[in-house]
Amino acid sequence: MRDDEDTQIQFALERLIRRHPEVPPSRVAGVVAQAREVFVDAKVRNFVPLLIERRAALELAAMSGVQSVPAHP
Repeated sequence: MRDDEDTQIQFALERLIRRHPEVPPSRVAGVVAQAREVFVDAKVRNFVPLLIERRAALELAAMSGVQSVPAHP
């Protein structure tokens, strides 16, 4: 199962790199790695890749001053 999680996180990284061309890919990878650390001890792993992508997207949006995740009213 860990390989599948790693694959999903890699796809998320690639999506984030495409969404944030103004941020160097190495920096995007660093943000994803930091987000991944938050969930390293999560017992339920099903949604970890999604949570990592959302957390990283918020951080990247803050860095670039762009809203990449829709705001909820």
